[in-house]
Amino acid sequence: MAFSNGYDSNRFARFLRELRVLNEVHRRRIGMPITYSQFQELGESCLINRLIDIGAYGLAAEICSWLKRDQQEGIDRVLLEWVRRTINKAASSSNPSELNMQALDEKIAKKLMSYPHVSLADAAKRAIDAKLPKLARLLIKREKDDSKQVQVLLQLGDVQEALTRAAAAQRPQLMHQVVRHLMKGQKRAEYELAIRKIPLAQCLYQDLIRDESERGSSKMMLALLEQASDFERQTMFHLDALENEINPAERLNYLRRAKESARNMGDKGVEELLNDTAAFAPGQSERGQDQLTIRDTVIEFAADPQKVAQFKHQAKLTDKQVWLWTIEGLAKMGKMEQLFDMAQKKSPVGYVPFIKACIKYNRREESKKYFAKVHGYQELVAAYIAMGNFVAAAKMAFDRRDRDTLQQIFMKSHSDKEAYNKVGQLVKSF
Repeated sequence: MAFSNGYDSNRFARFLRELRVLNEVHRRRIGMPITYSQFQELGESCLINRLIDIGAYGLAAEICSWLKRDQQEGIDRVLLEWVRRTINKAASSSNPSELNMQALDEKIAKKLMSYPHVSLADAAKRAIDAKLPKLARLLIKREKDDSKQVQVLLQLGDVQEALTRAAAAQRPQLMHQVVRHLMKGQKRAEYELAIRKIPLAQCLYQDLIRDESERGSSKMMLALLEQASDFERQTMFHLDALENEINPAERLNYLRRAKESARNMGDKGVEELLNDTAAFAPGQSERGQDQLTIRDTVIEFAADPQKVAQFKHQAKLTDKQVWLWTIEGLAKMGKMEQLFDMAQKKSPVGYVPFIKACIKYNRREESKKYFAKVHGYQELVAAYIAMGNFVAAAKMAFDRRDRDTLQQIFMKSHSDKEAYNKVGQLVKSF
């Protein structure tokens, strides 16, 4: 038989394991003298259930292991049944307040620690069912799975502890689950008070309210931000509302409120920027261009120097801003002569923006006119990259032994396979 290729050895091994089971249940301490035929008729599950009923948990667990039963239907079920009966027996034997919870916790944990795949959270749930919350809290502290731990804490009603554990786990999805649970099961005043103590929970809650605001009323979101004195998010809220608002009067109102929030936040830079925008906004309304940003407006009127100068004064724009936006506007409109005349003046932004604008709006031939005006290593590299000449840019960086710039060029050249390979060779030979 040992040398036969056609014999199923697995079947033989299975038969030996079943005989071992029968030998064990025949022993005096169990006293179940069943035959092999009876065992086949009875089935594994019924035998294990019978062993559980008579309290032979150790043998039931061993049989599950011998017969290689599924863990959830085998050892896990046996152990959790032992936990349930142990807890119920302790709970019914005396006054719960007199129970030694520490000893019971140690006893259960010691048993389950031998089987790491069995969750202590399940044991804690059995303690909750037996109305022993103190024991459940002791058991759940030993649980290593954050999500199971948080789930049991929520069942116990330990909201603050659940929030703290979820935040410590650094898992937004878990925190999201906790916040959702609180929103369903508690009064708004209660859960907002708890959430406010955890910054991550507060942020996620505000995001949830923001999402709901997009589908309905935004008053709740604003009320929450005002309650928390979150001036930064209030500013963002009003700016978002401004962007989506069509009515000119309402747009100005949102802008005014954004300015107030920025002032309360103490951010002078944002406040000044909003002041400039507010000064520019009435003119936008008169022109019927409320939806255009300052940048878009300058680009739109780039061919009209007087208008651009007016916008610069109203919005307090810098020379660099005006030049960059005017360059793009002229290239976009195809005003190439006007763009070339502009390049004859001293540019505060250099000449690479001229090249980039020409390339962006498919004026490659025009871009060559401005390349001759480019000077300096960094400017030349940027110009070559803008024109798509990655190899020339890489050679300059290679000659300068500038590893960082060479690496950046290599990353940008992936769209051109031939250039990518050549630049890659330079990187390897550096």
